[in-house]
Amino acid sequence: MRRSLTTFCICLGLMGPSAMAQMGHENHGEHGEHAGEPVNTMCPIGQESVEADAGTIEYKGKTIGFCCPGCSEEFAEWDEAKKDEFVALAVAHREPGTEHNKMGKDSGADVAGGQAAAPYLLTTCPISGETFGAMGDPFVKVYEGREVRFCCDGCAPDFEKNLDMSLAKMDEQIIKNQLPMYPLTMCVVSGEEFEGSEDMGEPINFVYGNRLVRFCCKMCRSDFKDDPAAYLAKLDEAVIAQQSEDYPLKTCPISGNEIKGEAKEISKVYGNRLVKFCCAGCVEDFEEDPTATMMKLDAAWMAAGHPEFARGFNAEGGMDMDMGG
Repeated sequence: MRRSLTTFCICLGLMGPSAMAQMGHENHGEHGEHAGEPVNTMCPIGQESVEADAGTIEYKGKTIGFCCPGCSEEFAEWDEAKKDEFVALAVAHREPGTEHNKMGKDSGADVAGGQAAAPYLLTTCPISGETFGAMGDPFVKVYEGREVRFCCDGCAPDFEKNLDMSLAKMDEQIIKNQLPMYPLTMCVVSGEEFEGSEDMGEPINFVYGNRLVRFCCKMCRSDFKDDPAAYLAKLDEAVIAQQSEDYPLKTCPISGNEIKGEAKEISKVYGNRLVKFCCAGCVEDFEEDPTATMMKLDAAWMAAGHPEFARGFNAEGGMDMDMGG
């Protein structure tokens, strides 16, 4: 044993400093123990302020900081182009999270996925239960590519105390609100009917981008995640087919201009609800603040005798944020 240890030490000496440094780099990977000052002030994953005790990663001569230890692992999984883009923005002090609009909204995109944030379509603050408009403009933040609106900036920290649980509770509300209007009686992936199958249990209700999607089994949920856009397109078609014939508005809910037939109108689906616009500019205006438009659409569906398409966004109040334990 002693002879083997001596031989090992001699081999290390023959390797030289550069070889030993390379071996150390391979052992530690990108997680350097002697990192310099982070080039970024905001975490690339959480978009929160970098914390000194959260660890760093050395990437192409730049030190990247994070808001919590787990974020470094997610960053390490990004491809090279995505890392390069973040570093370039950080050097220019323009990384996501450093600039917010007057409503407190992030850059409008999910940093991890590069997709626009899914609009928040509930009518109340998830913490206070206040209906939007009672306290001025809502305060908006993006979590995991999902927009969440609060009645004030003071509610956001309460939501973030246990983010996973907060999002889970919000999902429960979204499922409750969207289930009555869900357009499919079958799994969007397999085509299996939810009713009448002896082999299948209860459908799986899953919220993706603030939107309810239902599956017959866990395997289909996994398949959905491989190509969500394709399956959401099918769901969009079902929503449009379900709600187009009795759609209660004859004018664009933003401009008030008349919607002149399928060739002119723009049909969009938000939270499994059809909204028709006269032009792309009105779509953008809607997505900036969907609350007022959705309430207008609620009233129109109620007046048309279709409460099943209106009740979905009549939220019953805020969440109970007492997590227990």
